[in-house]
Amino acid sequence: MTTGNSKITAVRLPLGIVQKIDALVGKGNRSRFIAAAIEKELKRKARLAHIAGAEGFIADDLDTLAFVNRLRAADERRK
Repeated sequence: MTTGNSKITAVRLPLGIVQKIDALVGKGNRSRFIAAAIEKELKRKARLAHIAGAEGFIADDLDTLAFVNRLRAADERRK
């Protein structure tokens, strides 16, 4: 996350979640952690939308687990 191109946004979170985040990454890294978690979820939702729109893309005889694992590995390399 870069601070040069960002916007302050008030988000209400349960106190317990904030405490867990701070205990895990420290108060000074809270925004960076939350931004990374949101980015990860946005990518996941985009991937699911793409999969939903690609019905029939994967042949029935294809090893789908291996195919999905290759897609995930490619996604991880792009980070």
